[in-house]
Amino acid sequence: MSAELPLLSVQDLVIEFDTRQGRRRVVDQVSFDLAPGEVLGILGESGSGKTMTTMAVLGLVAGEPGVMGGSIKLLDGEQQVDLLSDLDGVLSRKGDRVVKNGRKWRRTVHKRMQPLWGRMMTAVFQNPRHSLDPLMTVGAQVEESIELALPDLAADAVAAKAVDWLDRVQMNQPQRVHGSYPHELSGGMCQRAMIAVALARRPKLLIADEPTTGLDTTVRAEIVELFRALLEEERRSMMYISHDIREVLYLADRVIVMKGGKVVETETADNLRLGRGTRADYTAMLLSAADLPTGAAA
Repeated sequence: MSAELPLLSVQDLVIEFDTRQGRRRVVDQVSFDLAPGEVLGILGESGSGKTMTTMAVLGLVAGEPGVMGGSIKLLDGEQQVDLLSDLDGVLSRKGDRVVKNGRKWRRTVHKRMQPLWGRMMTAVFQNPRHSLDPLMTVGAQVEESIELALPDLAADAVAAKAVDWLDRVQMNQPQRVHGSYPHELSGGMCQRAMIAVALARRPKLLIADEPTTGLDTTVRAEIVELFRALLEEERRSMMYISHDIREVLYLADRVIVMKGGKVVETETADNLRLGRGTRADYTAMLLSAADLPTGAAA
């Protein structure tokens, strides 16, 4: 890690939801930094809090009360923008309970995040058909991202760049795919298209949340390899969220392991892969299940 400011700094993040059984804390004092150009893997089982953490970074946590504490700072140029700076202003105490003005908070978050979505950060989710517009061709959606990143580019150059992006994500017959609609593509092709849409916007941070879930084994391997090739080429920062430890260790520079809403371990991918150092019990269990060296017990 260099002495420069992190691209993303999450400190003491708390997310809670009200349920029939009472208030439940799903993210509990989570902290981590992400350096420019770094790939951070977030590993954990379903319900570990990994997706909720990343949705908070994107400003997309739904439900009440949602984000209840902590800070999320994003480096925009030379300035750190605190995405949760107004949180205290919408919290109040009702008896022995902290409540939040959800409507005011949603307006605040949307106003702050609107200029950051796409330009500073974007996401690839596990079901690309939910993210791609079914009424627009794939090419038109890639072109929309290019136009936002390069507004002065001529229309014919935008179209050519869109085809080039589809070629870079290893689409067969990119010219044909350019004119196709999402429903005409396979799940793997839709995921490649979504990666092209996301990266063509040239964000500083790409968040990939379980991007291979639901794909068959061969396509999963191809998508992971595609991420690796594009990251080496583009040098983008990425958060890669998965329950698949082999995918995470293959792509990430550093890994945080989550369980029960908490970070139980932070380690370099190399140390985890080679079994160096001491391991938290849960991390050791994940490594053992994947036939990887577990290192020494903590």
